[in-house]
Amino acid sequence: MSDSKAASITKKIRDLELIDWVDEESSSVRGMALNDGLRVREPYESFQELYDAILEHGPLLYASSIVDVVLLAVSGLFDGHIVAVRQSGRNIRRFLIREDLFEEQYGSVSNCLDHIRSNNAVDCELELKHLRDMADKLQLSASKIDPNKDYGRLEVDIVAALQLLQFTEEFGENEGEYSPDFEIGYCVGRLFSSAQNLATLEPDARKADEYEKSYKERGKKGKSRDRKGARLDHLFKCLEHLILQNPALSRMKPLDVAQLACQDAVSQNPNLWTQGRGQLEHYLTCFASEPKYRKAYRALFPETG
Repeated sequence: MSDSKAASITKKIRDLELIDWVDEESSSVRGMALNDGLRVREPYESFQELYDAILEHGPLLYASSIVDVVLLAVSGLFDGHIVAVRQSGRNIRRFLIREDLFEEQYGSVSNCLDHIRSNNAVDCELELKHLRDMADKLQLSASKIDPNKDYGRLEVDIVAALQLLQFTEEFGENEGEYSPDFEIGYCVGRLFSSAQNLATLEPDARKADEYEKSYKERGKKGKSRDRKGARLDHLFKCLEHLILQNPALSRMKPLDVAQLACQDAVSQNPNLWTQGRGQLEHYLTCFASEPKYRKAYRALFPETG
């Protein structure tokens, strides 16, 4: 970050749950780095150099076409350590880089970044801590399932992750037989990706679903109008045919003749007349008022129409 930008932001993020991603075009870390960032001229060698640089300049972004890694200094439980947030597409992983274990685990900043950028990164301490915190807040348990509760998608994911964690802890008591780090890290990482999707993608998906339903409904209404027009045309042709065959019918009430014409129409095209037979008065009103039928209808019933 630039000095002016760095002076206006808090050096440590006090609440990790506030970490979020937005569109690059608005105010994402990558967008801020591209527009106002302070480019790193020489690679950092040690944990302390990296940590001090983050305190001075703000979050450090390592961006590539495949994956972005943001390094943050945080306070509270993880004060003095670095949190790395790895984002690839909509898949998010969070890792804790401990000062006391840095040399043993990574040896250098370069090796640390390579490890975090890799799909095989297994550290999941931070994500497991957040998993348990979320479970406690939502009062969820791996072993106590309420059969009367309607669990949401996120709650189901959390319970499943807790059950996997419980299983691996019990199964892994005999050291050397099973190493669950990757499975747990992957599972919990996918859990937080799912949570992000719920927050960012699902509202759009619901809107799209509602639009699709309304679109289909509009289509049905459109088809209904088309079928009504077809019934009007068919009924009018049957009226014309009846009166042409027996001109005396033109002196009868139009509704009586329409009932006879409707019987003929139903027998000719029953699929068209699965509905609408009880709307003859409405159809006659259409014949008398709509320009398409009005002149011919009055000619059919010059005395009674």
